[in-house]
Amino acid sequence: MTNGRALRPLVLVLLLLLSTWSGWLAPGDEASVTDAERWAPTFFELQPDTYHTLAGTYAHETALDDRLAFADSRLGRFSDQGLLLDRPLSESMLTPRPDLRLVIVDLEMPLTMARKDLGDVQGVSVREFVAPSGLILQAPPAAFEGLEGMAAVRSVHHVPIGMFLDDALLDVLLLNGGEKALQGTEIRLEGWRDLDGPLSTVDLKHGQHAIQQNLHDVASTALAGAQAVDDGRWRGDLATEDVIGLLLQPSVMWVGPEPTFAISNNNARQHMEVSAVANGFTTSLNGSGVIVAVADSGLDADHGDFGTRVLSNADVVGDGSTADMHSGHGTHVACTVLGDGSRGGYAGVAPQAELIFQAMENDNNGQFLSPSLNYILNQAYSQGARIHTNSWGSSQASDQGKYTSSAEDIDDRTAAYDRTHANQEGLLVLFAAGNDGPGTGTVGAPSTAKNTLTVGNHQNRYSGAPDTMMSGSSRGPTDDGRIKPDVVAPGGYVRSCRAQEAGDTGSATWSNQYYLEYTGTSMATPNAAGAAALIREYLVEIALRPEPQGALIKALLILGAEDMGTRNIPNDDEGWGRVNLRDTLAPSAGRGIWVDDRSLLSSTGQSKSYVFNVSASSSPFKVVVAWSDERGSRFSSTQLVNDLDLEVTSPDGITYLGNVFSNGRSIQAGSRDTLNNVEVVLIDSAQQGIWEVKVKDANHAGSRSQPYSIAVSGQGVNDLRPDPLMVPSSFVMDVSIPQVGDPVAITTEVMNMGNVKADAVDVAFLVDGIELSRTTLDLFPGSIRSLPWSWTPSAAGSSEVIVRVDPDDVLDEVLEDNNDLVTVVNVSAPGVKVSAAEQELRVEDSTQTTSSWNITLTNTALIGTNASLSAGEAERISDGSAPGWYVGLTLANFTLEGSGEDFVTVTVVHQARPAPGTYRIPLTGLDVDNGVAYPYNLTLEVPPLPEARFALDYSVVPVHPLDSTTFQFSLTNDGNGPIGYDLFLESPTGWAAGFDNLGSEPGASSGSTGLMNQGAARAVNITVVPPSVKTVAGAERTVTVIAISQTDPAVSTSLEIPMQVLAVRDVGISLESSLPALRPDASVGLYLSLENRGNVDLELTPSFQLPSGWSISSTLDPITLGWTDTKDVVYTLVGDGAGRSGTLEVRLSDAEGRFTWTAPLDVRQLPAPSLDFSRLVLEDGTSYTTPFGSGSHPTGETLRFEWLVGNSGEASWSPSVQLDLDAGLFGSCEAPAAVAVGDFEVVGCDVVLPPSLPANTEPSFTVVLTGDGFERRDDVTMLVAEDRRLEVSLDSSTPATAEGDGTVTWTLINSGNTAFDERVEFDVAKGWEVAIDGPSTVSLDPGASRVLRVTYTSTIGGEAPMTLQVNNVRLDGDTSLTLVAPRPMSDEGQGSGALSAVVGGLVIVLIVAGVLVLRRVGSSTEALPPVPKVPLQALPTLTPPPVAAAPVAAVVAPPAAPPIPVTTAPCWACRGTITGPMLGCPSCGARFHPPGTPGCPLPDACPKCGTARAEFLNA
Repeated sequence: MTNGRALRPLVLVLLLLLSTWSGWLAPGDEASVTDAERWAPTFFELQPDTYHTLAGTYAHETALDDRLAFADSRLGRFSDQGLLLDRPLSESMLTPRPDLRLVIVDLEMPLTMARKDLGDVQGVSVREFVAPSGLILQAPPAAFEGLEGMAAVRSVHHVPIGMFLDDALLDVLLLNGGEKALQGTEIRLEGWRDLDGPLSTVDLKHGQHAIQQNLHDVASTALAGAQAVDDGRWRGDLATEDVIGLLLQPSVMWVGPEPTFAISNNNARQHMEVSAVANGFTTSLNGSGVIVAVADSGLDADHGDFGTRVLSNADVVGDGSTADMHSGHGTHVACTVLGDGSRGGYAGVAPQAELIFQAMENDNNGQFLSPSLNYILNQAYSQGARIHTNSWGSSQASDQGKYTSSAEDIDDRTAAYDRTHANQEGLLVLFAAGNDGPGTGTVGAPSTAKNTLTVGNHQNRYSGAPDTMMSGSSRGPTDDGRIKPDVVAPGGYVRSCRAQEAGDTGSATWSNQYYLEYTGTSMATPNAAGAAALIREYLVEIALRPEPQGALIKALLILGAEDMGTRNIPNDDEGWGRVNLRDTLAPSAGRGIWVDDRSLLSSTGQSKSYVFNVSASSSPFKVVVAWSDERGSRFSSTQLVNDLDLEVTSPDGITYLGNVFSNGRSIQAGSRDTLNNVEVVLIDSAQQGIWEVKVKDANHAGSRSQPYSIAVSGQGVNDLRPDPLMVPSSFVMDVSIPQVGDPVAITTEVMNMGNVKADAVDVAFLVDGIELSRTTLDLFPGSIRSLPWSWTPSAAGSSEVIVRVDPDDVLDEVLEDNNDLVTVVNVSAPGVKVSAAEQELRVEDSTQTTSSWNITLTNTALIGTNASLSAGEAERISDGSAPGWYVGLTLANFTLEGSGEDFVTVTVVHQARPAPGTYRIPLTGLDVDNGVAYPYNLTLEVPPLPEARFALDYSVVPVHPLDSTTFQFSLTNDGNGPIGYDLFLESPTGWAAGFDNLGSEPGASSGSTGLMNQGAARAVNITVVPPSVKTVAGAERTVTVIAISQTDPAVSTSLEIPMQVLAVRDVGISLESSLPALRPDASVGLYLSLENRGNVDLELTPSFQLPSGWSISSTLDPITLGWTDTKDVVYTLVGDGAGRSGTLEVRLSDAEGRFTWTAPLDVRQLPAPSLDFSRLVLEDGTSYTTPFGSGSHPTGETLRFEWLVGNSGEASWSPSVQLDLDAGLFGSCEAPAAVAVGDFEVVGCDVVLPPSLPANTEPSFTVVLTGDGFERRDDVTMLVAEDRRLEVSLDSSTPATAEGDGTVTWTLINSGNTAFDERVEFDVAKGWEVAIDGPSTVSLDPGASRVLRVTYTSTIGGEAPMTLQVNNVRLDGDTSLTLVAPRPMSDEGQGSGALSAVVGGLVIVLIVAGVLVLRRVGSSTEALPPVPKVPLQALPTLTPPPVAAAPVAAVVAPPAAPPIPVTTAPCWACRGTITGPMLGCPSCGARFHPPGTPGCPLPDACPKCGTARAEFLNA
């Protein structure tokens, strides 16, 4: 059984391998410069004749795509044999999608053609390109049967549903219970996309088979809290375990975790050489005229450095705020781009640029939210931004190097907006590489996008700037091996604006009031964005190139990029180097720049070549090609779609390929780059002579032509000359064969192929060498102008017509041999002429079905002739299709006199709203007698003809007067083609109506349907919100929907939706203050507030439902409550003494119903507490039944007082206890447990009388129990007992000598509470005499002290202990010491004195040690180990040498060491004195013995304040 389960995935893989044609369906539905040169302003002069033929030459050869027959997907490789997986998948994830197939395109068929052929199959849509040869198709399954046998198709494969699930989620599904584990995960649900962006719906039809689904329906079912973030994009919490079913839905393209994002300059301007170019041109470069969009946390728009240049500050995540509340990241970034430094000199790179800001941070938690990049890029572009900078990226390590949905958004939008040939204006998007370096492959998404300028950071300030990479800067490459970052910019220690509201700026490394210093790629990216703004300003204002591509700005930044440190570009650290604007716009040593961004390639094999005459040798020559490639696919393992190659050939024939580098320069070896959409050739020392630069379309896999940008720098390259030329093949006449005397309308085109504006260019019209006309015009770089000419031939035969630009040769042009457009025209004499009053007609409205022309047929000869007029079949000019219209003539044959004419009407009958386009109706006039034909074309222009049709299921829409009402109508496009409609709502006064499902923000009063196919319908939801003031029932209101077509001209259609306000009956009843617990006999007023919350008048009768023992004493009169009324009423609630608890219910009734309000009625049952003294307990266990004890109360110990608390009432009593103590007393009480009815509980209080209290005083305390309104108290007066004690301190001690007595000095302090006069005594051995210096009694009042000095002598000498005693008084302190005196010696004793001295010395040592041990024991609470006894027999036998008799020096004991002060405190547990280590309460400061102290258990809580024992600290 186990082996069978293990084989299941293999069986499914095999089934996929064998299913190529099976039709099986899824179940269910750059040189160095000096410093002086570096910082000097640079001025420029034009250099004539520096290069030639820079217009470039196209080569239109075609070639087979350079690719192999497989598709490398995210799951593995598809080949003719099937799918070979390269990652584990669960069995269920191999389930195929029935609506999808992956086609391997035949190698003989260009991918561009294959896309068209496959897309022409009914119901088939080409969804994704999987490199190098795969296309993912979507269609109803029946449509796939038609793929077999198509020339474009090599093999067809099913696509497993696992393709559409994020790797992290796939990994979870490999585990048991993976589906359940994913429940509640916040995910992003995405639909498919086309050239215009994300799609919400799938609508594909093949015959009778169809797939139709809206992603909204899927999101509503599969996600909890589903929220649309863009068209075709939803987020929410996964709410289904049926992951397979979710992935099988046709509208679903991707299921993945919700993206999470994180935020990843005076010096900066210098490092990027901004100062070197800012004032070097006729116009200063400061960013003026350029709009930069910044998407970041938030913006302090009031910071003075922005001036009035903030055009827009929008919240794009929906938290309603654009403030920069947390780190101030967004303000710092925006100011780095364009701050003017007015607050303190730290100006941005482009200080006159204007700002559009998009706030992405949720102010509630400081988190970056994840709006759709598609949405924010579209929004910024529509507001005029052409540079968009982003200092944030994915916070997920798993996204490093990965090509994600957000990367797709960037590539899709930049590719669309860089189609400047299609009236777009170019867009450069910048992203920070991230701060996860220095490891390779750490560049974060979405900076992994192809078309973005990904920016790393180098040091900006301090040692190492600027040629040191910051370690944290993320490194490349991407997962598919592309070069990232593209460039690096100053990002380490960048100073910029400080948001005044920012509260979390602790990571700043410097700051003042208005500026702070941050480090990261987040700081480098806006520096690069400022440089990009200056480049765009240069291109538009100085080079006069309007609408430059974003790819051109990217190419120019790379063109000037400077290799840092060791020559090794490109590399994973710095990409192509650090930004250097001087080398971008004003290269040194006579080099110039040249650019082209108006060229495009459309098929494999096409190329365009440029020739440059390098005017001096031994100087760098650099070429950069960049293009905004079509969107890649997250399903593909590589992302390049249209692969362009750069080839540069030197004068001696050596060819260099783009991106083939070694040691930071191009080399001759290597193969072409198939990964990157930026290619660079850098020659360090270029030869003088002709260099050829070719851009070649090596593999065109995209669906559209590919525009590109090229930037060149070198000797003799100059971008400041115009090159007007006549466009070849642009000569067009309105007739094919002009006749003598017949005016001919001619149009030609002139174009400026140079890179600077051509002012006042003359263009002449010549016929047979004679100038007939001349016009003057201005030409911007890359622009084309159409020129009309009129000529009336005067003689038959051929004439040479020349249109010549710059006929007087006054312009200094790039080329001088492309100024003539020469055409030979044949002029006919006899024949007939066909003319029309209006040659071109236009279908004006959607109901028009016929179009007629009044035609004149004229005999051009002077003699009569027979003639005829015939009409051909109408055809659409764009594609040659014939609509099959009927073309009728009122007359076909004519007899015409000389120069005579006749008239005829030509009518075309067509359907209403024919397909848009320009149609040609060919007419032929024939001179029958002379056989001369005159062709003439009529044209009928059919514009997009909108026809919006509304449908509403209501005759009148009922609306709620208080709550919002949602209803639906449908809009059908009955126009003649795909047309979009802008919808607007006109709401009644006070009411607000908004669309729910148009655009990304529900509730807007306007929106767009987007482009709707002909016949397509869209359901639109409207939510109507009533005014804050109620509307009476039955009122009628009207909402008007206006649909305005997105055509020129626009057509407006409206729908008036009648609404009627519903009747709502609702009364709000509230009590002005809450009811307290009542006594059974209470009388209380019920103050009720009544509010008519409906919209009808009410007549109400009040009544009450009450618990037993309660009644209402007020009159219950009827209440009239108008639909706008609020009334207050008062009723008295009375208890009869036996009132019970229950529910109080207020009822307001009328004939149509009842309104009720309830509240709990809580009746209190009362206790009857008593408090009686029980006993007094002393520390020794002695107890007394009265609080007076033995008549007095000892001090310094805990006195335990106890009372009995009784309860004879009807409810238990839970009192709190309070102890009121006289000053100087200590004490605490424990509150008793709840006292049940008839029961007793003990309350105990511990009271301590400090020893400092005078004896026989009478301090008192009161114990107070309170609760439930009752108080019981007992007052206790105590009598302080006498405490007779002395505190003794040994001040000094000197030994007795042969010359004098020994002395001892103590200080005595009465530390008790009573005065005494007692005798002093000493306990000392015989042979020692002690004398007191002064009185022999101690007479002291409390707190008083005395110095006691004694002298002593000894008749025996040596050492002896002595103890101080005072009769009837307790002594604390140093009462004992050792007396020392010299030992008397005789002559006889000296013979054996040595041995005695040794033994005596040992004895003295032992005695001193013993005393020290005893003193140690007396001063410490810790037990000491016993001192080992040394047996005398263990001492060695000593034989002393004979010695002469001499006096023995007295043994003098060393002076005693001063006593070490020891901290003491009273213990609040045992009331004893603590000496040494102790614990302390952190709340009140009470002190306690350490745990384990004998006789003193540590309490569970502080008896003084109640703090738990676990919180006690070492004190």
